[in-house]
Parts: sequence; C-alpha cells; structure tokens
Amino acid sequence: MLEDIFKSKAQREKELRVKQRKARRQAEGSIDAVKERVVKLKTERDGAWKEARRYLKDGQKGASQRSLQTCRACEMLMAKLDMKRWVFEQLITKLELSQTDQDFAKALHSLNAVIAIDPEHVEDVLGEVEDKLGEQVDIDKIWERVHAKEMTGVETKMIDVVPSLEEMERQLEDEVAADIGARKGARETEPSDSSAEKIGEGRTRLRKLMEDEK
Repeated sequence: MLEDIFKSKAQREKELRVKQRKARRQAEGSIDAVKERVVKLKTERDGAWKEARRYLKDGQKGASQRSLQTCRACEMLMAKLDMKRWVFEQLITKLELSQTDQDFAKALHSLNAVIAIDPEHVEDVLGEVEDKLGEQVDIDKIWERVHAKEMTGVETKMIDVVPSLEEMERQLEDEVAADIGARKGARETEPSDSSAEKIGEGRTRLRKLMEDEK
C-alpha cells in the first residue's frame, strides 16, 4: 500500500513483531482446538463402550456391534488428530528455529558490516545472502516434501494403534461375562472407564513413540 512507503524502519519492525505474535497465537489456538476435540471424542468413545456393554448384556448383539463401531471410529479419529497435531508442532518448531537462524544471520551481517575492512569481502557476503533469499521458493518445496514424508511415516503406525472391531468385541464379551459371574456372588457395580481406556493404549504408545522421535 502507498502509506507503507513512508513508514520508518522502526514502524515496520514493530508491525512485523505484532504479526508474528498473532501468528503464534493462531498456531497455539489450533493446537488447543485439537486437544479439546480429542477430549470430546474420548467422552463419546467411553459412552459408546458403555452402551455396547449394556446391549450385549441384554442379548442385543447387533446393537452392541453398532455401538462398538462408534467406539472404534472415535478412537481412530483421536489417533489421527494426535498424529496431525504432532506433525503440526514439529513444523512450528522448525519454523521457529528457522526464524532464529534468520536473527543470527541478521546480527552477523550487521556485525560484519561494522567491522569489515575488506569491501570486496562484504560484497561477496551480500551476494551470497541475495542468492540464498532467491532460493526461498525451493526451500518451501523442500519443507512440503518433508511434511509429506513425516506424515506418511507416522500414518503407517496406525496399523498397531487402534484394535480391530473383532478384538474390541472379544474384550467386551470378556468384560460382560465377568460381570455376570460377579453378579452371582455380589451386587453388580457400575463399570468404570478403565475398559474403554484399554482401547487407547495403542494410541498412548504411538504418542510416546512420536515424542521420542522429536
């Protein structure tokens, strides 16, 4: 815009810092939104598990399987959201490190400009910097390829994260059978969420694995 031409260097730097802070808040907001969505999905998963349990105890196996499908779908979505959040956080970290490199480069450039006694050397340095800036488009493409590679590598681990529907059915049947046996000797108690949490153990292992790969 025309008014930007008349802005001082200090004004431009201040506006840049404001934009950077806004971008960081937006990134943090996106991460928080994903975490909140995972919490809601966990509640929905636990509810579907209890519902499947009740259906199975009443002999309604078809209804129980439908509830288990909902339970497994929630777990799949949580696993995918965890992986995407992890990749997003990796990219943010790398971009922040890139900004640090730019700050270092700027400081070194300023220092070099002050103490340089060889004009030809300074000209060579500035030429190299201009060449590097001209390659920014290629660098962006490299980031895109790295992002795709990291996401693909993480997605391949999904196989061992979420149990199959058959495995969940067996676990539910064992739980109901144990409850029926317990009823013969004592009053049945309301089940806890620990059984449903076992479904998320694979997702927990995946999250730990991804954290170790940072």
